[in-house]
Amino acid sequence: MKTMLSRTPLAGVLLALSAVEAAAQSSGGTLQPVQSTLTQLVSALTGPIATALATLAVIACGFFAWSGRLTWGIAGSVIFGIVLVFGSAQIVQFFQSAVGQ
Repeated sequence: MKTMLSRTPLAGVLLALSAVEAAAQSSGGTLQPVQSTLTQLVSALTGPIATALATLAVIACGFFAWSGRLTWGIAGSVIFGIVLVFGSAQIVQFFQSAVGQ
């Protein structure tokens, strides 16, 4: 049950972003401020700040492994989180191409 609840916000965000993009394409640019704000937000979350945080997370995993306190679940969660953050654009493009957009 917990895994279903944790996926619900991600699905909602993806649905909202696709709806905003579709509305921006059909309205001829009246949602341009919203689109530029969302683009800046994505750039901020996947830019240098996210790179530094991902590097720190990997370093922390290294220290935990060094001290023998790293479990495979924690290591997998860190790696999967980094993949989702930096691969989000490719994941969304994959789903858009799968539905023919």
